[in-house]
Amino acid sequence: MTQHKGQWARVADIPSPAATVAAWRAPQRRPVVVAVHGMEDSWQSWDPLTALLGVEYEVYALDLPWRAGNDYRWRHHGSPAHWLAEGLQSIPEPVDVLLGHSFGANAVLQYLAQCGAAGPAARVVTLVAPFYRPSTLVGDWKLYERSFDGFRQVMTQGMRVRMGARAASLDPDVLATMVAKLMDRIGPMGFLALFDQFVGTTELNLSQVPVPALVVAGDNDEGLAGDRAQALAEAMPLADVQLSPDYGHFCHVEQAEEVHQQINAFLRRHLFGAVPRHSTLSLANHHQPEEFRA
Repeated sequence: MTQHKGQWARVADIPSPAATVAAWRAPQRRPVVVAVHGMEDSWQSWDPLTALLGVEYEVYALDLPWRAGNDYRWRHHGSPAHWLAEGLQSIPEPVDVLLGHSFGANAVLQYLAQCGAAGPAARVVTLVAPFYRPSTLVGDWKLYERSFDGFRQVMTQGMRVRMGARAASLDPDVLATMVAKLMDRIGPMGFLALFDQFVGTTELNLSQVPVPALVVAGDNDEGLAGDRAQALAEAMPLADVQLSPDYGHFCHVEQAEEVHQQINAFLRRHLFGAVPRHSTLSLANHHQPEEFRA
């Protein structure tokens, strides 16, 4: 296959004694999506969603230091935003969409805040189940303790999701033992990495973020439930915050088709059409949280 000016590609030649017939492919490029996984998770967790996105988009999944089984020493060598920026340098073509889940979504938020009005290396952002602390939520020991309980619950949910159908027949005591071992392995350093991100969201300057963002979460996922979703929408003028009563924290796995429909509709509007540039908030049956679950 040969290239030509304008990036046309010669894909076939059919020679004959009388003349030659050739086929050329026109310049084309699919939008590039870069996915950022959550804490104690894997880049492969994006499989259910990216299998759907891959029909229309070129998808890359970053394997980041907060992957499952890490020792959290990465915290001493750079912030989540730093490691995300490092990962983006490995992408061999321009990035159109940043897609993050949970801790990865908050790494994207931190990255956006640091980029400021100059803009990130993306045209659109999609965040699945991020967490946000309103300025009215005091960062005291009560919040710390409740956040730790929420962290344990999310680790339990994550284990169930990874086990799939096997989780339904698993003895609750066995699951509890497995979660206890996981929490012991993660240790305080892992929780502190997440808690630090959570309480620090209040200080992120998201008002100057120049790219549109879709935020998708469950209205029972208390990382964004109630006034937290409203606070994020107010802090980030170009954010479209959508909460669903059917979504869990791992909705990108458990409700991949529904999440794909939301994301794809948003990307089509913002990558290929004109849309109003202001924040919106769509809530359903939300409640006021006191604890953090992310």
